[in-house]
Amino acid sequence: MTRIVCHRGARLNAPENTFSSARTALALGGSIIELDIRQSADGVLYVMHDETVDRTTNGTGRISELTSSQIDRLDAGSWFDERFANERVPRLDEYLSAFMDEAGFYLEIKQADCAAVGQLVRDLGIEDRCFTFSFDPAMREQMFLHAPGIRRMILWIAAGSVQSAIGQHQASIVEFHDFDFDTRKIVECQEAGLEVMYYTDRQDLPRFQEALDLEMDFVNIDEIEAFDRLRHNHKTGP
Repeated sequence: MTRIVCHRGARLNAPENTFSSARTALALGGSIIELDIRQSADGVLYVMHDETVDRTTNGTGRISELTSSQIDRLDAGSWFDERFANERVPRLDEYLSAFMDEAGFYLEIKQADCAAVGQLVRDLGIEDRCFTFSFDPAMREQMFLHAPGIRRMILWIAAGSVQSAIGQHQASIVEFHDFDFDTRKIVECQEAGLEVMYYTDRQDLPRFQEALDLEMDFVNIDEIEAFDRLRHNHKTGP
């Protein structure tokens, strides 16, 4: 069955990259939480997408220039809806610990100490429940060096071939987007033993159906409910 990777949790239903977002994502049918990792000025790992805290909290400034005591006081929920007032920016250790018994994790490294990320995952005993990626090649190299037990994902556009995905990037998962979604390439990856994932931030039911028909391993999406309904019908019939 194609598994749902919840992009920043259930970010259409709750403030992204928060405890509420993750809880909602799992309740809606997701099984893997995608999260972004950044680090405070004093070295604490946090779950946050942006370089600054401005968009998703009541604070301002670069997260890398704020101390953990400053970040811990931020309200990360009211910007989305007052129902989520006083939602905290999650510390990575608390976030993974909270959901590790019921979810897997896609760890996207924005800017962080990869040795610390790898050590945390090992300490929690969840290496086999995680995979990782970064748009920053330096972060990818650091994760490969410090966390060799965590599976790696690479974008098809970055790899360009099955041989590169496996050899150069040491990946076990390849992600396709709308602009490079190609049945032949997807099947080629599957035949080589790679897992395949489709990413979109849109509700595209025909493409969701294609992903199910191709028996893709994962979809990395915002539209959790729409895909789960389609997946249920695909499995059991209308």
